Amino acid sequence: MFSKAKPAATKSPYAQQDPAFSDTKTSSPEPTKSLPSASRQSTSVIGSSTQVHGDINSDEDLTIEGQVTGIVTCKQHTVTLGSDSKLYGDAYAHTLRVSGNVEGNLVALHKATVHAGANVTGTITTPCLVLEDGSLFQGNIDMNPDNEIFATVFTSQQPSSTPTKSLRDHKRSDADENTTHADDAESSNADAKGSH
Repeated sequence: MFSKAKPAATKSPYAQQDPAFSDTKTSSPEPTKSLPSASRQSTSVIGSSTQVHGDINSDEDLTIEGQVTGIVTCKQHTVTLGSDSKLYGDAYAHTLRVSGNVEGNLVALHKATVHAGANVTGTITTPCLVLEDGSLFQGNIDMNPDNEIFATVFTSQQPSSTPTKSLRDHKRSDADENTTHADDAESSNADAKGSH
C-alpha cells in the first residue's frame, strides 16, 4: 500500500536548463547560442526627465516618457508615447500607441491607438484607428489605406525631415489653392474700383 520509492521527478518543459545548476558534470562548457537579431526585441526609452530637441530615427521599438520637439521616425516598429510624454512634432511608425500629449501629425502604417487620457491635436493618418473613451482629439483623420503618404514615408530611403516637409507642403498647396491672401484681395478691390 505504501511504498518507500519516490516517483521520478518530472521536469517542466518551461524549466530553464542552466548548465551551472545541472545535476550532471560536463568536461567543457557548451558554447552559448546567440539569438538572431531579427528575433531579439529591444526598445529604446526616452525617460520622463529627458527633453530631446531634434529628429529621432529608430530601427527598434521606441518608448517616449519625456518631451520631444522634432520628428520621430520608426518606420518598421512601434512608437509608444507614455502618459506623461509630450511630442511637439510628427511621428511616423508602423504602430503608434499614444497615452500622452501630441501637437503634430501622426502617421501609422498599420495602426494608431489613442488611449484614455491622451490629448492629440493634429492629423492622424492610418488605415486602422482606435480612439478610446476618455481620449481627447482635435484635428483631421485620414484612414485611406492607399494614401500617398504611406508610399512616400515607408518605402523611401529619404531623410526623416522629407516626409514631414512633403506632408506640410501638400497641405500648404491645398490651402494656397483655397486661400485668398490679404494682398491679393486689396489689389482685386483696387482694380474693381478703378474700372468703374
